[in-house]
Amino acid sequence: MYKKILVPVDGSQDSYCALKEGELLAQAFDSKLIILTVLTDTNVIEHYPGNFLSTDFKKAQEQRGQKILDKALATIDYKGDVETCVRVGRASEEILKCAEEKNVNLIVIGSRGLGGFSRTLLGSVSDKVLNAAKVPVLVNKVTCRI
Repeated sequence: MYKKILVPVDGSQDSYCALKEGELLAQAFDSKLIILTVLTDTNVIEHYPGNFLSTDFKKAQEQRGQKILDKALATIDYKGDVETCVRVGRASEEILKCAEEKNVNLIVIGSRGLGGFSRTLLGSVSDKVLNAAKVPVLVNKVTCRI
């Protein structure tokens, strides 16, 4: 039923809890598990004066993405097919693009990520993905202990 499951992670507890749910579904359906992290597009703030965005910042951004994916892989015990991806841009847009490009059958996403400070945003990323995705989306509200 679900041959490919996409789970975006951002380093938040909620995203890793969603990953655990995605792992359970992948085990049940013998699915490929695709773990995605989306980094902030530095082009958005490059026009600010000064040397704010040095190559050090970009390198630190890449390292952060790898650290998030390393923790994600350490969080799961899945023995099936796992793919990791790093993208740069707006999280909701990149999640939707990845889902389409990889022909996923399900997106499993946490209800709140690192950017959410209030419920009025509903985890704006999960809300945008839920409303725009062309495949089923499971918004995980279950908390877990990782």
